[in-house]
Amino acid sequence: MSISEVIELVSAFVLIFAIMQIFSDRLYFSVKTYAVQSFFLTLSISTIAVYSGFADLYITALLTFIIKVVLIPFLLFKLIDKIGIKREIEPFININYSLLITGVLVLFSFFLTQKVHISGEVVAREVFPISIAIILIGIFIMISRKKAITQILGFLTLENGIMLAGTSITKGMPFIVEIGIFFDVFVGALMAGIMIYQIRTSFQDIDTDKLSSLKE
Repeated sequence: MSISEVIELVSAFVLIFAIMQIFSDRLYFSVKTYAVQSFFLTLSISTIAVYSGFADLYITALLTFIIKVVLIPFLLFKLIDKIGIKREIEPFININYSLLITGVLVLFSFFLTQKVHISGEVVAREVFPISIAIILIGIFIMISRKKAITQILGFLTLENGIMLAGTSITKGMPFIVEIGIFFDVFVGALMAGIMIYQIRTSFQDIDTDKLSSLKE
């Protein structure tokens, strides 16, 4: 098996676990699925680091593991325990329709990227449609779920898709850019957690749909 095939296989697992977030309404399961998804993203970056020999990618893989596989899931688990809400109740789009739409998004991603020509050396060409599919799934999770925690997971999934594309297609972004992205994502997740806790304290719920009822 060639290095590009290994990277494409690992990237496919990132996509599979992104899709698995649609399967369940349990918040614990969704966070665990995000952690496993991020673990395969770490494997993808590590494989490219070995192939390319770029030292920056080893650091990127380590930061991905620490922040996305360990720290963010740990913080989200603590948040779920603190707010005491374990499930996503009545999403905007039910699970069956969500799975159907997700399948359409994946097919659309592969169809769309067939018309895109990527110039220069590409490590694993098939990772591009996979990355686009993960980004679209992340956006779909954000707009189809009511609970703020699930919407955060959608954003984090979207960011995983961007990171997968940036590392697998171009052998990584400039290191300072990657550090900035990691910092933004971690601080964003932390601030979102604080916001969710404040919403829960003030309104006894974290259903963002109820925020539309606020009036001056």
